[in-house]
Amino acid sequence: MTNTRGRLTVLLAVAAVALTACGDDSEPSAEETSTEAPSEAPSGEPSTPQETTPEFSCPPELSAELPAGLDPDNCWSHEGLERPALIDGTVFALEPDASDPTTDRHIVALDAETGERLWKSEVLPGPVSALRATEVDGGPGVAVVVTENDAGDAVTEASTAWGYLAWPADAGGEDGGDAGSADPSFPAEVHITVPQGENPHTEVFWTDQGVLAGDFLLKPGATEFVPVNRDPEPMLVGDYDLDEYFAGVSGDLLISYVRGIAYEVSENGDTYVGWLARTFDGAEAWNTVASTPNEEDLLFAEGPNQLTMLVGSYLLTIAATDENATAFEVAWLDAATHEPATPSAADLAGVQPVIADPGRLGGAGALLSPDGRRLFTGWSNGALVLDVGAGTVTPVAADFAIQGSAIDDSTVYGATENGTLTIDLASAEATAIDPPHESFDLIDGEFGVALLEGGVGETSYLVGGRRTDAG
Repeated sequence: MTNTRGRLTVLLAVAAVALTACGDDSEPSAEETSTEAPSEAPSGEPSTPQETTPEFSCPPELSAELPAGLDPDNCWSHEGLERPALIDGTVFALEPDASDPTTDRHIVALDAETGERLWKSEVLPGPVSALRATEVDGGPGVAVVVTENDAGDAVTEASTAWGYLAWPADAGGEDGGDAGSADPSFPAEVHITVPQGENPHTEVFWTDQGVLAGDFLLKPGATEFVPVNRDPEPMLVGDYDLDEYFAGVSGDLLISYVRGIAYEVSENGDTYVGWLARTFDGAEAWNTVASTPNEEDLLFAEGPNQLTMLVGSYLLTIAATDENATAFEVAWLDAATHEPATPSAADLAGVQPVIADPGRLGGAGALLSPDGRRLFTGWSNGALVLDVGAGTVTPVAADFAIQGSAIDDSTVYGATENGTLTIDLASAEATAIDPPHESFDLIDGEFGVALLEGGVGETSYLVGGRRTDAG
């Protein structure tokens, strides 16, 4: 079954037949044949417009799986699209290209409400390591990092087309492309090559702070990648290396969380934990690493029962104050100075949080509401909601790990091993979504998108449209 249908166009044809008498005004003779069709008597029944199916409407068989916030009669679907992103009413996704559907990809842009195809990019010059909806030339758009699969020569004579490529959301123009082409494609409006490096460029960290591809960083608004040292000398305590959990970039610093054991002081060893910031050349800028003697000899450094994460220009630690993780303490640091901080919701709006060290709680990712007011994070057997302004933490009642997939200012959409659910950010109450309905994977204002994965050999669908559950 397919969801790609030919565009239905209503053609209105108006025919006028003018009969002009030749010579005089006499009646036509018996030999003359009238060209007028006999009129039909009115039936007295009102005429009914012919019903048409929207071009990309959701197939009826998908109704049971659609997110509950999509109207089955007013949503769209596309087959075979990959890795969607959503921003300001436009959906972007990778699509197999006809030139070689097994390897070649281009980006396609869709109207988030109707699913109409707006434009597509040229065939991408290599494998896509990352795709993100982002700002391009001061407006919404999409960007990809296209690099090699292995470490080493990210740039050769044959691969100068690789790197950061970006398109604004309106790349296709008002008409969606060149009227002289039935299926126009558009080159990237921004192309910045990634230089050669030692680490795989497929290892990409991409947040509001910039794009880190292997050993090179592209800051927001920059026109070239700059080198960073991703393999500095480790932090040492005597002869013991401490493990560093890399979180990402904040400003002009590379941020990691340190957790390790050294046996230089205590018989059972000491556990060292804390933040570590390095400059781009790998030199230490500052650290907050401190030690605690172990009560028994440990194989691994457990450290405190906490989650740590990088949140834009700030570092966040959420520590459980009891063994059952029902009460918590919250601490913020300024990433530039490691001084205590109290960020406001406005400071955090639009930021993407990144788990630094999952710790003993086994952190499973974090989401921040677009307005910056509430942060959601899940761990190995639960989840919590942090009210940024109040500084309060409310646990979400759950017996399993909750993986959040999408968030708006009031609701988290996610899943556990038992199915999908929503979480109210104000109350931290979870509500199961009736199976087999799926959760939204992406939401942006009044629009939502989900990727309905098919089984092996089955078709996958990207579905979306206007949300019926948007506040």
